[in-house]
Amino acid sequence: MKFPREVQLILSLLEEKKIKYQLRIFKEPAHHASEAADLIGCPLGAVVKSLVFQKDSTGEILLVLVSGKNRVDMEKLNALVGERTHPASPQMVIKKTGYPVGAVPPFGISGALPVFIDEDLQGYDLVWGSAGTVNILLGIAPGDLQYISGGQIVIIKEIS
Repeated sequence: MKFPREVQLILSLLEEKKIKYQLRIFKEPAHHASEAADLIGCPLGAVVKSLVFQKDSTGEILLVLVSGKNRVDMEKLNALVGERTHPASPQMVIKKTGYPVGAVPPFGISGALPVFIDEDLQGYDLVWGSAGTVNILLGIAPGDLQYISGGQIVIIKEIS
């Protein structure tokens, strides 16, 4: 099957690193974690939200991989980064990652950027994130996600 260039880049990285994965293709888009969970038939917590933030001082971006059931605690994120951050605008997400909001993959973004991984994702055998479009999702073991993303596992969720 021929995939869009964005998806081919992600799949090539997985194959290069010899990481096992599952791929699911849907006619319906999954713009939100709840939509992805419904399409896959997995718990909401097993969905990886790839959220892009910017440092207030420099505009540099960082990627936060959050369990679909959680929200990012901005104070925790700011403490991890060592300065204030804010969510990147949809235009900035495309400019800096090459992917629109809702289709940002959890790894494979060109350029070195800090990646933080919600520790709650470690509680699943398989986690599901975007493969580069809103209608193709990939499943990967959390340990492999950490390896391929170079991310740091952190306590990042907001406690309500």
